[in-house]
Amino acid sequence: MSDIRVSPRVVIEACFDENGVAELAYVYDVALAAGLADQPVRLAIRRLEATGHLRQEGRGRKGRLVLTDSTRAREDANVGYIALAYAQDAGDAPWDGRWRLYTFSIPERNRSERDGLRNALLRLGAASLAPGVYISPHDLASSLAHETATTTLARYLITAEVVHLGGAGFGDPLAAAETLWPAKPLLDAYAPLAEALHAAERQNADPADPATETARALALAEAFTDALERDPLLPPELRPPDWPPARLRGEFRDSWAQHRKRNPGLSLFAAYPAD
Repeated sequence: MSDIRVSPRVVIEACFDENGVAELAYVYDVALAAGLADQPVRLAIRRLEATGHLRQEGRGRKGRLVLTDSTRAREDANVGYIALAYAQDAGDAPWDGRWRLYTFSIPERNRSERDGLRNALLRLGAASLAPGVYISPHDLASSLAHETATTTLARYLITAEVVHLGGAGFGDPLAAAETLWPAKPLLDAYAPLAEALHAAERQNADPADPATETARALALAEAFTDALERDPLLPPELRPPDWPPARLRGEFRDSWAQHRKRNPGLSLFAAYPAD
């Protein structure tokens, strides 16, 4: 058994193939290699089923898990987010110089809609500019459509684009970015990825069976995902040169390619493309 530790949910989500199916025998084998007993995996499956992420067909190791349509749509969006990160790091997605503003005023009786829209904007990397006003250098329209009810967007959301921000802390675009998305918390978020990359470099010389190889890749993928979930992916024009997260994403991509080359058939690699 490996001394690698990853969460049951990450193990489960990583085992789905391109058709959105995960064989339970494979899920439990990977979990065992990652140092997880069956019970926490079963509990995680029940939670994911209860929240509508997946459904279970059959019992025990002969059963399988199937992603729901809504979850598959979110997974596609996650793949697109990774692709955006790679494109920006390569200089293939330049910023157009426009800030996007998203504003809404939703009455207290519809607080769940208000909270849902606010949380969706924050999840997509927007920053709070003022009460009920959020800002991003990215056009979030299509992503919001996946995250929020169409009726909520149609009734309450107002959008605008500006090319200049004025006020304290907004002297130039880089200053505005640092004010709205401070660098230090994000650099801290990438520290576990740096540690995981060092561990992966040590492990690359050691041969491993497919389940252990998947567990090693999972540890790397979890660190990458945790960092990316906290990263607004600001365009390079809004960060200093030699931005460490961009370098670490490049190192992750190289390390991931090595894992993939050794075991190209592992379903895990569909969730975290390296190209």
